[in-house]
Amino acid sequence: MLCRIRCYLAAALMMEGIPILRRIALLFTLLTALLLPAAATAGPAAPDVSRAAAERALDEALDAFREPLAASSGPAAGSREVTGALRDLAVAVPALGKADRRRARSLLARPTDKNDRAYFGKEASDSPICNANFCVHWTDKAANKPVSGFFLGQILASVDLSRAVENGTLGWRDAKSDGRLGSRKGKGAEGQVDVYVTNLGKRLYGYAAPDGGQRGQRRYAYLVLDNNYVGFPTNPLDSMRVTVAHEYNHILQFNYDVYQDLWLFEDTATWAEDKVYPGINDYLNYLPAFARKSSRPMTGRSIKIYAEAVWNHWLSANYGDDVVRNTWRVSPKQKSFAVAAYNRAIKDAGGPGFGRALGEFFAATAEWKLDADFPDHGEYPDVKRAGKLTGRKKTTLDNTSYRLYDVEPSADPEATLKVRAEKGTETSISLVGRTGGGVVTTETAHLRKGGTGTVTIANPGAYARITAVVANVDGSSKVNRKGKRVYKADGSGYRVSLKG
Repeated sequence: MLCRIRCYLAAALMMEGIPILRRIALLFTLLTALLLPAAATAGPAAPDVSRAAAERALDEALDAFREPLAASSGPAAGSREVTGALRDLAVAVPALGKADRRRARSLLARPTDKNDRAYFGKEASDSPICNANFCVHWTDKAANKPVSGFFLGQILASVDLSRAVENGTLGWRDAKSDGRLGSRKGKGAEGQVDVYVTNLGKRLYGYAAPDGGQRGQRRYAYLVLDNNYVGFPTNPLDSMRVTVAHEYNHILQFNYDVYQDLWLFEDTATWAEDKVYPGINDYLNYLPAFARKSSRPMTGRSIKIYAEAVWNHWLSANYGDDVVRNTWRVSPKQKSFAVAAYNRAIKDAGGPGFGRALGEFFAATAEWKLDADFPDHGEYPDVKRAGKLTGRKKTTLDNTSYRLYDVEPSADPEATLKVRAEKGTETSISLVGRTGGGVVTTETAHLRKGGTGTVTIANPGAYARITAVVANVDGSSKVNRKGKRVYKADGSGYRVSLKG
């Protein structure tokens, strides 16, 4: 670049017969033409990570490997949280001090690296097994070697199937090439995705990690899997298979937008599991976290974000599978903000945008056990009600959360739900009636800027169950001085009443 600038400068100054001011103007034009394309192709700026936030990311990455989880005693025992923690750490590395950067590099290193805290031992003599897209690596060290050669072969079959579905059927962009990283004995030098098999214990399903030393929004990564998958809720082979589908989707996500919100990472990857393996249904283990906590925001970081795969299943049923992939495709232009990315993708698919679609989804969950928009719906748990709505109630809701209330069927000609939402908070309200024969009727109103709204259902006595739905569907936010996203509609107040 410096040589080219010097050449332009010399050429402009040596032009004979052209006044000096014209020469300067021409030089400026030439330099502008040279420099602007580079600026135009530069990716979005990395998030502004403070030293304190970077140190928290390092601590959380360490904790993800060693701390017990609240979920570990429940039906969804085992963790997928390491991927998110390592993503956060990879983005935060430049803000760390020298000593902490060394610790971070150790966490981000591959299991074949002796500097990695999870070094799995000397790689087996016949490792890796490679094809055009993947290389599977393992060790013969007793504690970490695969449980059998058959199991190793099933891993390779699973990564191939995951790629066939996610990149082929669903049309996702290929993983970013890592060049020669992971190559050994002349194999794996064509940018294949590297998969490492080691002993992760009963706590970790597996993880995907962006390699250290990268900058920018699109990054390459590697995958780590357990060596036997004993002790998880689903049988070992199926646990491995859904983990491959889940973590491989993270590998693909890293080639769209490594800066994206964590909940979009996880609700998408868990959705992908069921697309690759619709008969395994491991995601059902997470659904109680959604069904019991409808008043918890979808935008959080708890185990609920895995259960939110049902949101993507509902979107797929109503707008096609492409809407999920396109949420990632548009993400860079939406400033890596999940709500904005969903909003754009839903509108591009002909839908009403994020808020209205979310309100319709929340209403659908009132009787989702009967709704074919949800795969395996007959096995879904009932979403917990917040009590019976008989008179007036006051409540508060954070962003992207909702409450269901039981409504007593009556002989009145109609039942009307009236809701006064805090001014400015985008809100959705519904009455959902289910007959004894399983026919569901839904009436919904959308309050774009809050205020007062009503919704009415006729002949309430005809229903075996009626549910009132009050939903804060406002996902507007800002990023504070500490770089943390703050949702503006959190704590919004509601007054709810019912009349027959």
